[in-house]
Amino acid sequence: MKKFVCLAMVCLLSILSFSAVSFAAPNKVLKVATDATFPPFESVNAKGVLEGFDIDIIKAIGEAAGYDVQVSNVAWDGLIPGLMAGNYDCLIAAMTITDERKNAINFSEPYFNAGQAIATLKTNDSIKTVNDLSGKKVAVQMGTTGDFESTAMKNVTVKRFNTIPEAFQELKNGGVAAVVVDYGVAIEFAQQFDYITVNEPFTNDEYYGIGISKKNTTLLKDINEGLEKIKASGKYDEIYNKYFSF
Repeated sequence: MKKFVCLAMVCLLSILSFSAVSFAAPNKVLKVATDATFPPFESVNAKGVLEGFDIDIIKAIGEAAGYDVQVSNVAWDGLIPGLMAGNYDCLIAAMTITDERKNAINFSEPYFNAGQAIATLKTNDSIKTVNDLSGKKVAVQMGTTGDFESTAMKNVTVKRFNTIPEAFQELKNGGVAAVVVDYGVAIEFAQQFDYITVNEPFTNDEYYGIGISKKNTTLLKDINEGLEKIKASGKYDEIYNKYFSF
């Protein structure tokens, strides 16, 4: 009888131990969308892996907030509609916080202060300021802040492209006189291609935010708290210095 009781106790303890391991609460999954055509913020490397400042930032925020982060590459014009449809939990794509976008989705606290800049060929020294773009053609990525800023310029013809690499290719081909794009992105392309030069930003009040559905206020709180944690710990500065040493 004692042997039976002992055996039963061993079995019970084994079951409880297995249950504790098997049913430990896993981290929540955070489904993130990005448009990986905007280095150094997001791009696809030679091995087909997503990388960049935004990718590292959202992974660090996810870790700090208790999430397992899964990032998907999505076309720019599908980001906000996909978020609103519930296909993703949030998006991070060097997206500027604007009043128009805030009508559709919520944004986290700003995680990056960017500015618009003019990129030209080094052989063209006639363009230094926005005023010099008058009568010229410029290339932009459709629906970006560069698009909005260029559209507001007087006597400027705007050529829109689905991705920023296409815009820079048009510059190389001579189809436009300049590309208007976020300063950090312009610098990245100038570092990759020695025929490109970049002027100082002509805007400096452009802030990126992480987009979140208006229905998910809990996630908005978690993202903001995670961002605050990585700034306090020094992780944010570590990631920033990795990508922006210019």
